[in-house]
Amino acid sequence: MRQIEITLKVYNSLKEVDKILKKQGFKMIRKSRIEDMYLKKENIKLGKRNILKVLSNCVLIRYIKNKNKEFKLLTYKKKDYNGKKVISETKYNVNIDNIEKAYNIFINLGFTKIVDVKYDVIVYEKSGLELAFQDVEGLGLLLEVENSNDFAGVSDKDIIKEKRDMVKELSKFGLNLSKDYDIKKAYELIKLKNI
Repeated sequence: MRQIEITLKVYNSLKEVDKILKKQGFKMIRKSRIEDMYLKKENIKLGKRNILKVLSNCVLIRYIKNKNKEFKLLTYKKKDYNGKKVISETKYNVNIDNIEKAYNIFINLGFTKIVDVKYDVIVYEKSGLELAFQDVEGLGLLLEVENSNDFAGVSDKDIIKEKRDMVKELSKFGLNLSKDYDIKKAYELIKLKNI
């Protein structure tokens, strides 16, 4: 299944978001903490011009904590790009029981950590639409929305149009959002490091 999502910068505070969405009938349905450690092969050089290429070959060690559960995963995200725009993404997850041991295995296999991405997620829902607000350490507040349709066989042009339509729908909720709908957390945090 080929899925798409958009991620935008939010210029409202979480308190403002809560007030705006609850007035429109949205309900907060879940909170989570996510911590991602991005690992790349040691022999691959990371520079300003190849951040996306390096990230597309990273393995993530992911920690997720919900109210009642904890998850530890190895994750690989296969992203298809059109320039700097993500056209689609397929995720592969494998459960693990020990983050430190998984990290040590990859270090011994010749990987190195390039960035940690840590954020709290608050998800609001109304009529099946889920809005995931991500308060990212070092970046601020982002909004991620996934489209659950299968985009296998759909052209890049039609996917970009669908993403723009998703942004138009979001603009109806009265939030102050960025025009860029393809913000990538790890990419932005790496850029801030001035590599």
